[in-house]
Amino acid sequence: MPDVEALILDLDGVIRHWNRDGFVDMATSFGVSADDFAAIAFEPDLLAAAMTGALDADEWGSEIGRRVNELHGPDAVAVADAFAALGWTIDFDVVALVRRVRDGGRAKVALFSNASTRLEDDLRASGVYDAFDVVFNSARLRMAKPDPDAFRAVAASLGTTPERCLFVDDTLPNIDGARAAGMWAEHFDGIAGLRSLLETAGLL
Repeated sequence: MPDVEALILDLDGVIRHWNRDGFVDMATSFGVSADDFAAIAFEPDLLAAAMTGALDADEWGSEIGRRVNELHGPDAVAVADAFAALGWTIDFDVVALVRRVRDGGRAKVALFSNASTRLEDDLRASGVYDAFDVVFNSARLRMAKPDPDAFRAVAASLGTTPERCLFVDDTLPNIDGARAAGMWAEHFDGIAGLRSLLETAGLL
């Protein structure tokens, strides 16, 4: 087991959980199925542009609105505004574990999220920004998970090597990318498993 100098956690699916019912309700309100709306909003090239900073959050929303309008007719600005207003919940039990690791001082604690340029404001609005020593946003890094180079860049910014990093994510391709970069990477399957992992790593 490596000597862990940095704990790096994913955000969505680990700490933040989007309101899926709200997404369905939003799409339905515009006369669009949730699947059709998702296919537009998360079309791979468009999503990649938003996640790597080629489009900022407002530009992403505007383009979603334009495409929904073009294909289904609702007002583009109203669609963009509704998409931007989608809500989420925070798992504060997971955040409490993160704070314990940070307060313990055994390792740096970082967040690495594939996210739009809204990420930092969202974290502050949720009251969790200060749970991390460093926040890595793919839109600002200009590289996204699962690119191994993105993980190497994160490790370098933390002043360590990938081999001294423990990465936790709920998405298997991201774990594969971190492992390809040399990190100790594990799948998030709930708070009990995370607590056990952090204990095993000597961080709690």
